[in-house]
Amino acid sequence: MHTMNHLQVDGLICPRCGVGTLSPARVVETLRVGADAVEVAVDANVCSYCSEHWFDPPAQALIDDAIRRLRDGDVSHLTHIGELYRAS
Repeated sequence: MHTMNHLQVDGLICPRCGVGTLSPARVVETLRVGADAVEVAVDANVCSYCSEHWFDPPAQALIDDAIRRLRDGDVSHLTHIGELYRAS
């Protein structure tokens, strides 16, 4: 699988907004699965204007794996970091 560095997208115009440029960054994605959520830190390219995140195949595989494992109830690899509350 190719990484973003291999694909050389740094500095390209964002395909979503057409205004900003893409640059590499470490991001933390919060992914909701039903009433649960998991955070995954991955490398991405982020638009300087609209903040859209673009993931390479290895990063997307980490995200997909985290979602699948949480959906399957496998939390053995996760660290409990707090609680989530909803204001009424």
